[in-house]
Amino acid sequence: MNELLLEKCTKFVDDKNELSRNIFSLEQENVAIAYIYSHFEKDINYEAIKICERVISKSFSFTSPYRVYMPKIYAAMIAATDIEPDEFISHAKAFEEQFNRSFSDNSGLGLLSFTAASLPGLDYKSIYYKALSIYNQMKDLQRSLTNDLDVVYAGILAMAPSIKEDVVDELVIMDDLLVHDYKLPKDFSRRLSYALAFCDGTATQKVKNAMDFIVPITSRWNRHVGYIYYVLHAVVANLSIPLYTIQKDYEEVMKYLKASRQYGLFSKPERALHACMILLSYYVGNNTSIYTLTNAILYTIALIKALAQQRQRLLHI
Repeated sequence: MNELLLEKCTKFVDDKNELSRNIFSLEQENVAIAYIYSHFEKDINYEAIKICERVISKSFSFTSPYRVYMPKIYAAMIAATDIEPDEFISHAKAFEEQFNRSFSDNSGLGLLSFTAASLPGLDYKSIYYKALSIYNQMKDLQRSLTNDLDVVYAGILAMAPSIKEDVVDELVIMDDLLVHDYKLPKDFSRRLSYALAFCDGTATQKVKNAMDFIVPITSRWNRHVGYIYYVLHAVVANLSIPLYTIQKDYEEVMKYLKASRQYGLFSKPERALHACMILLSYYVGNNTSIYTLTNAILYTIALIKALAQQRQRLLHI
């Protein structure tokens, strides 16, 4: 394995281990926190995370999503930046205020707001109108919409520095190709389409690149049930790197993660996602659009796991 790639793998595993020893939270939260700090190229600061958690508790109501769902992830998003916590939250509230004009009941808005607050120099009003335009165009085309998903991804696209003017037309083309040519479920095809919108190339070529990588390493179950773990694969496959190089590096990272003994017998999808996170860091470094997209995926997984555990606890009461 390349020395730099080995270094990326080692740091990821070490950070994940350290978090599990120092912070009482879900495994999925630990992965998200490790990723946030790696993006900002900083060592994890546990005291800063605790301070930011207290600031969040002080700044939002008891029922706020920021306090109910994944508060440690939100705290890490503040702590990893050089922005003062109160100033950060002020920015997040200003961003959310814009989106609340049309999407007040959206549960994914918190992540979008905190992501925007971590990026200096954004024009929140302009992003809101751009996101609203993307969302409304999708709606006008009578696409099957999941409100939370489409608003969040419309916001992520609106924050990206270079997105095509005809991005909605491209999303529709890619969605149709994935559903009809590759028989993917609509939710997976939509998530892949949004991810591919950040990549260069034609719609047809981007879909082909993605599926040439995804199909050989997944089962039908992966593509129809556990698909959220394979969205980042589409981005990796469209980095203008030869497929055989990607496949070789991917296999090496997968073996390294398996040998770390941090993954159970049925955790190959998690390993697959983490392998792509490591490869993206290795291939392109700190890319804001990839950071935002990856955060959305990690947060979604952590939230799904947390809600599942909550339901289990309620069943045993």
